[in-house]
Formats: sequence, structure tokens, C-alpha cells
Amino acid sequence: MVWRSNPINGNGVASLSFKILKSLSPSSSSSFFLHSSPLSSKTAIKPTSLVATKPQLPQSAPVSLSPVASICSLLANPTHKTTTIDHLLKGFEPKLTSNVVLHVLMNYRQLGRIKTLEFFSWAGLQMGFQFDDCVVEFMADFLCRRKLFDDMKCFLLTLSSHGGRVSCRAFSICIRYLGRQGRIRDAICLFDEMGSRFWCVKPDNLVYNNMLYVLCKRNSSEEGLIDLALGVFRRIESPDTYSYSNIVVGLCKFDRVETALELFGEMRSRAGLVPTRTAVNVLVGKLCALSVKEGAIEKVRVKESTNRRAFTILVPNVVAKKSGAIEPAIQVFWEVHDSGLLPSSFVIVQLLSELCRLRKMDDAVEVLKVVEHMKLSCLDESYSIVMKAMCDHHLVEQASCLFWRILSLGKKPKLSVYNPVICMLCKIGDLDSAQRVYKIMNKNRCVPNSSIYSALIHAYVEVRNWEAAYDLLIEMLGFGWTPHFHTHDMVVKLLSEAGKMDLCLKLERKLESQALQKLCKMGRLEDAYEKLKSMLDRGIRPTGYVRDTFERAFDKYGKRKIAKELLERVEKVHDSD
Repeated sequence: MVWRSNPINGNGVASLSFKILKSLSPSSSSSFFLHSSPLSSKTAIKPTSLVATKPQLPQSAPVSLSPVASICSLLANPTHKTTTIDHLLKGFEPKLTSNVVLHVLMNYRQLGRIKTLEFFSWAGLQMGFQFDDCVVEFMADFLCRRKLFDDMKCFLLTLSSHGGRVSCRAFSICIRYLGRQGRIRDAICLFDEMGSRFWCVKPDNLVYNNMLYVLCKRNSSEEGLIDLALGVFRRIESPDTYSYSNIVVGLCKFDRVETALELFGEMRSRAGLVPTRTAVNVLVGKLCALSVKEGAIEKVRVKESTNRRAFTILVPNVVAKKSGAIEPAIQVFWEVHDSGLLPSSFVIVQLLSELCRLRKMDDAVEVLKVVEHMKLSCLDESYSIVMKAMCDHHLVEQASCLFWRILSLGKKPKLSVYNPVICMLCKIGDLDSAQRVYKIMNKNRCVPNSSIYSALIHAYVEVRNWEAAYDLLIEMLGFGWTPHFHTHDMVVKLLSEAGKMDLCLKLERKLESQALQKLCKMGRLEDAYEKLKSMLDRGIRPTGYVRDTFERAFDKYGKRKIAKELLERVEKVHDSD
């Protein structure tokens, strides 16, 4: 990337550099920024850990609007397009102050970009580019927002050549926008030359933080950037919240979690600072992700040798200490919690899931209590995660306490909470409690799913209660769910042993009719025809609703005659009965 030197930019707009380079001395035309940027990227990322650096208005008396209004009126008048700006604004030179210039520039929407740049160039020549910080910061933001980085370069060089002051806030604005556009090398160069070329005494924390943001937000493949960021961080005399947070985020992105934890501890113990929520999210999320990998089985590609082709093997990710990454994640969570800060709902769910996977239920319950107390948006999902883990590990007492606590708080549990509770109670044979929970579920108008029905049916079959098993299976079929063939066979066998053959036939007709309806809705006419024919051969007569569904499906595809012929057999069976 080489800075442009032509006076007209790519949009056909007169470049500010063409206007202001007239006033530059020969010694000021340097090679600043004139190099390629191999690390540049075109991806623009909005910073989330920095407060926007807007130009600060001077704390002075209100400026009279008459010169500002007059200048804006003259510049915006379309009849003055051919008039030179020197002739147009003649007589306004004595009235120019930084306050007047700033208020005129703030009307850029009315003036347009070309007139705004022309006015600033003219005002700079009249005032010797001796502006207050607010004007310099406004123009730095104005040029960088429009990606006029060549003009920004000329602007800074002009101020420097005339002895004008460039504030740290203006430098931070330029560095941030250069980083957003992936021009990292340019941002680094500007940062390094603040003192040597622009006589800026020393960067402040705002400049350092923006530089850290640029270096720490890039792709993790650019390994050298994080070392440079650490060097910049160590140069800060008194790092603030954003300094620590930016470097922690960068270290996590570059998989240097141990160093990130060290700096987090330094931040809390020595500086007594609270990190940003973004830094907490990244750090806790990274630790949870590392914990997932501990002990996991990963695919490893073995390169081909002289005798055999390349192949893939499964290798366990063995670590020296089990659950080594989850412990610091818990510590970070409680550390920021004591400071009045919590990670995002997504990260909390991630932490709870990992705690439950590692069977750290005590820690999971404590985190859940925090979520419950703060009434976070992830409360329902957190209940589901912890309840499922308790039921999977057969922690009956803990699961029971949690379930009744949810009800005592006036909450209405989701299906994902009822499901594991009922399934667990059915597995341990506590049918009374399972039926009680099932009634509460119906009372709260939470529709059960097929898993709950299957668990209850299996439990009743185990205790030889054919009435309850049959009623639940019929209810399940009424919702349109097809039971597993093993569940159906168990109930039929139990009914046969009880001598309830009529119920067996009714159940079979219900199941076959439901299967026929599904085939009709799916448009599988050939399969539906064979299914109805098979039912008639076995003496199973479908209901009128099923027959109408069958006829409408065939009529939709113009095959009503075929359906009529088969349905006539149904009437014959009915007449013979």
C-alpha cells in the first residue's frame, strides 16, 4: 500500500492534500507512511472495549453565530460555485477563531465534503494552522471516517511543519481508524513517530489503548503482533481498565491463556481494576473451550510413508491435570462477580455446561443461584442444563430440591426441565412422584413430548399396570406421535396377558390409521394404497375421518377413481359385519 499523491481522489473529489501542500516547506515533504503494509487487512471491526473518542468542545464562552451563519450561507449558496473561496470569504479573516472554524466544520452536511475541505484549507492558511485541539480532533475524525488517509497524512504533516499541536486524542483517532481498515503497519508507524516527527511529548493511555486494540483484535495467525502488543503494554506507566482488558483479549486470541491469567491477576491485585465485560467473556469462554479439549479424542492425520497411504487416527488429548482449565474459569467468574460484573448469558451457559459435564454440580448450583438472583435472560436454559446433569447422574435429592425450588419461586418450568425429571423417576421406579410431576406439567399447560410418554409407559409396563400404560399410549397417538415398536409390543403383550384383545385390536387400528394418515399427508400414494389394502386384508376398518383423508389425497393428484375402488371394499366389509 502506497499513499496516493494525486490531487483528485478516487471519487473525483479534490484532495485536501492538493490544497494544503502549497503551504508546506520542502523539508516537510517526507517519506512518512511511504511503504507497503504486508500485514494490512480490509476487515473493519468496530471496537467494543473502548469509549468513542469524540472531539471535545472548548470550555469557553459561546461563539457568536453571525460569522458562522454567514460563512455557511456563502459556502452553501449554489450561485457561488465559480467564485474562489478567497474572494468569497474576503473580510472574514479577522473573525476567524478555532471556535468559529469548528462550528463551520460541524455544518459539513450542509456544505458537502468538497466545500468543507476547501474551507478548512483556507482557514488553516489564514491562521497558520494554529488550531485548538478540538478542531484538530474533529478534522482527524472527519478525514479518517471517509478513509481519506492520504489527506490525513498531509494534514498531520502540515500541522507539524507550522508548529501546530496535535493532541494525543487526535493520534488515537487516526490509529483506531487505520486499524479498522487493516492498515496495521501504518498505525504502528504513526504510533512510533509521534514523538520524533510530531513532537508529541508522550502518548497517553488513550493512544496506548487504541494501539493495543489494533494489535490485539487481528487474526491469530499474525503471531508477531501479540509480542509487539506486550511490548506496548509494558511501556504504559499506569495501565487502566482498557489497557489490561485489550491485552487479555489479545492473549486469549493468540492462545496464551497463562499469560492472560497472570495479567488478570495483576490487574485485580496490584491495580485494583475491574476488566471490561468483553475481556471477561473472552477469558472465561477460552478457559471453557480449553476444558472441553482436555481428555477429548481428536483426529490426527498421519502422513503417507513409502509403504502406505496417509490415514487418520483417533488420539486422546491427555493432560497432566484433569479439569485444569475449568478451575481458573470458576475463579475468574467469582472474582468479577464480587466486583459487580458478570459474563454474558452465552458465556454463563458455556460455563454451566462444562461444570455439569465434569460433574462439578456444587459449583454449577452456586453459579445457577447467581443467575437466579440476577434474573438473567439465560435462567430457563440454565435450569435445563443443571437439571439434566443432575438427572443423568441420578442425583435424585438435588434434582428434587431444584425442581421444587423452581416451583416455589413461581416459575413455570420448560419441557426441558420436566423431561429429565420424569425420565429419572421412571428409571428408579418412583412412579408416584413421576405421576405427580406429570400432573403438575399438565396443570401448567406444558405439552409432554414422546420421550416422557415412552418413559411413563415403560414404567407402568414394568409394574404390570396395563390400564395406565394403554391410556398413555392412546394419548400419545392422539398427539400424532408414533411410539417405538418395542413400546407398542410391550403394551400389546401386556394387554394380551390381561385378556384385553378388544383393546389390542383398537390399539392396532389406531396405530395403523395414524400411519396411513402420515403417508397421505406426505403424498406417498402408492404406500398409502398398500397400507389401506393391508388393513382391509386384516379386517381393520379405518374411521370416516381417515377415509376422507385418503380420498382427498388421491383426489389432489387426480386419482380419485383408484381411491373410490378401494374404499368400496371398506363399505363391503361394513355391510358384511
